[in-house]
Amino acid sequence: MGKNVLFWVGIKSENPHLREKHGDFKYLDISRPCWESWCKKNDVIFFPYEKTTEPDTNKHKATWQRWFDVFKQIEDAGIDYNKIAVIDGSTLIRWDTPNFFDLTDERLVAFRSLENLRWITESVDGYNDFFNNFDFKLNKYISCGFQIFGKNHKKFLEELKDFYYTNYDSIMDLQNNKVGKGTDQPVYNYLLQQKNIEVNRNFPPNYMITHLYRFDWFGHNWQLQDKVPFFLKYTYIWFFSGFPNRGDRYDLMKKVWDGTKENYK
Repeated sequence: MGKNVLFWVGIKSENPHLREKHGDFKYLDISRPCWESWCKKNDVIFFPYEKTTEPDTNKHKATWQRWFDVFKQIEDAGIDYNKIAVIDGSTLIRWDTPNFFDLTDERLVAFRSLENLRWITESVDGYNDFFNNFDFKLNKYISCGFQIFGKNHKKFLEELKDFYYTNYDSIMDLQNNKVGKGTDQPVYNYLLQQKNIEVNRNFPPNYMITHLYRFDWFGHNWQLQDKVPFFLKYTYIWFFSGFPNRGDRYDLMKKVWDGTKENYK
């Protein structure tokens, strides 16, 4: 049996629009050492995904290409792998997080996306005609920010790739001109349900928290005069997403990293 791999999505697009939109991707320089430290501690291979197969990341977003490149790049590198976790570079992981690979089975690991139900509903409804009025189960909608795959899921990602390129123009029209809700995530979710991919939705929820400000994860138990933020006390993986100003992502990640980085040594 091979080793587990952490496929860290750290693409720094050269597209001027994307670089400005994402604050020159400076937040990736904070995320990387955090994950490298955790991987070393847990005997997990850290695999930085920093170059997409398609060079034009404006035409073919990295959020799409990660699914097409993950197995290919790891196999091209000659890595004997077992499970693969794909994690977005807008994350930090707490230094003492248990090895989540120990909790996996043959099912795909994914987390329900609950941070903006209106956004999710509109994205599902917007793509429904495209998927021939498929009976989509909203309570099974998952986030694409963190997933764990086994070798048995390689076929699904190959089918996703074929679907993407076959229907590229229609997908881009919906994505950019009509629905405007997400890139890969709505299509990914539809295919996941259409192809009956079994998902482990009972994974401990504290392994993935998003929209920290919206759910008051930056708060603390002031009644007990305990100033340690909730997210530091109770959760493991922090997604710095959903901020009205994307520049806030880097600033907040840097503050968290500066206050905790000694723990990673």
